[in-house]
Amino acid sequence: GPYNMNAESSNAQSERLSDGDGYRVAKFKSVGDLMVSKEGEDDAMARYKANLLQAAANAKTDDARIVVITELQIVFDADRPPIIFDANRPEVLAQMHFVLKEGCNWRLQLSFRVQNEIVAGLKYRHVVKRKGIPVDRTEEMLGSYGPDLQKTNTVSIPRRGWDTAPSGMLARGKYEAKVSFVDDDKANHLEFAFTFEIKKDFE
Repeated sequence: GPYNMNAESSNAQSERLSDGDGYRVAKFKSVGDLMVSKEGEDDAMARYKANLLQAAANAKTDDARIVVITELQIVFDADRPPIIFDANRPEVLAQMHFVLKEGCNWRLQLSFRVQNEIVAGLKYRHVVKRKGIPVDRTEEMLGSYGPDLQKTNTVSIPRRGWDTAPSGMLARGKYEAKVSFVDDDKANHLEFAFTFEIKKDFE
């Protein structure tokens, strides 16, 4: 899951607060930044950083991407199986399309891995357009992740509850969604799109 980026002991926090500088959570730009050990750092923080560095070293790949989507599911609250897209396959990722019954409750479930670098403050964003006009914008904070090739992170959008598909004759039709994963530094780590159609029924 997300790494705890401010795992400092209370002693270290109070020491830093007392010097009038104010307590700030460190923001890691890259694994290299972690190599610099801070004066007065406690053992727990030193161990935490050593573990993070080890994980990062193990998650170095020839693939330059940092956030890699592995699966996208469309999940329903009714007794209906999810629609599953294997996003490891570029041809699937390029042509994701599904049908929603008007008024149904649904959500996205995204699985991804993080490799090569630590990602701080990862956000999910999407814009849904109909006939070129934006009809929905969503942003969800996902958190910070250390690189780990063995670990799959799974998030639901929305994080709580469900999206309800609009209903009525005017709502039916085709929609296009563009998704991006952006970090604290405004770096865009992943972009993809999907289309869906709202119909009277799922078929």
